Amino acid sequence: MSTVLDPRSIEREIARIRERESNPYSSGVKTNLFTLVIFRGQGGQDKDDPLASSLQYMLGRRPARIITIDHVDAPETDVMVSGRCFPDRRNRGVCFEEVQIESGADGLGEDPGAWAPLLIRDLPVFAWWPDSLHGFQDSWQTPILQSASLIDKLIVDSGSIRGGPNAPRLDDEGAAFAAMRSLLSLRKRAGGSFSISDFAWRRSRVLRELTARAFDQPDTRPRLSQIRSVTLDGGSAADGLLFFSWLSTRLGWSPARHEDGFSPCKDRAGREIRLVHATSGFQLSEGFRLRFSFEGQQPIEIGCTRGGCVSNGADRGAYKFPTDGETLLEEVDSMTRDPIYQEVLERAGRG
Repeated sequence: MSTVLDPRSIEREIARIRERESNPYSSGVKTNLFTLVIFRGQGGQDKDDPLASSLQYMLGRRPARIITIDHVDAPETDVMVSGRCFPDRRNRGVCFEEVQIESGADGLGEDPGAWAPLLIRDLPVFAWWPDSLHGFQDSWQTPILQSASLIDKLIVDSGSIRGGPNAPRLDDEGAAFAAMRSLLSLRKRAGGSFSISDFAWRRSRVLRELTARAFDQPDTRPRLSQIRSVTLDGGSAADGLLFFSWLSTRLGWSPARHEDGFSPCKDRAGREIRLVHATSGFQLSEGFRLRFSFEGQQPIEIGCTRGGCVSNGADRGAYKFPTDGETLLEEVDSMTRDPIYQEVLERAGRG
């Protein structure tokens, strides 16, 4: 149903929809657990938009109020209210209360004062930016800062290429650094009011896990101090930036960044280490290869095929890459800050 951006009329419509949608479930409606505010980039919704599939995955698993705010080419802001339910194992209606705000030229939809009354009191509030961070400072940074005290966690995707024709490519290293700098600036300006979590950080977990496993053996652990170069084939520019920043942070390498890439860095002894993202522009799930080179020793190689077959030296195994829906569910189930990611963001944002 379409309506004006009036919190009271929207709440009445939500109550009516809730009553209508919950009737088939004899055990009643499972109450909301949180509010999810989605900030969309103009042009971010298309036929391949994964946001719908992510929310569909969460439907039936977590009840929530979902407020989506999008820019539209219209003189006035319009609002649509809807709801959908799915029964859980106890036959309770696990429902979404959905408010779609189409912010027009009047800017009303971008004003937190207009939609803040719709946030469910005393429940967590997650803000989600699912599109490309290209143009982040010019679009949603101000509304997010204005509502910082109401937000518990900001969820972004620094590796996304969605968001219209001006969105960066997966291999656009400059855009990846710019996104990290923008996020770091936003966090500092918000004064730590909310934590920041990144889909790209979740996706690149495979690189960190396999690297830790490769150097976890007694015979390979001493070789950490002997690394002379690290090469990543595959993954997006954000994957490479996050991985190299994590590795540098964990091993105490001095940060160095030039216009042509990450390298060289220096280890604690002042020796040069080359960090090379040889081939980017692909998702990690499409396959990747890591190569750690040493002076006078055989390299260590870690690989993964498109099907998720992992080779880590002599070890072979399988790896399941999480979907965006699984990642979103993991994010809204946790309120804890990831201190390692915060440290990596600091390093990457200073690049």
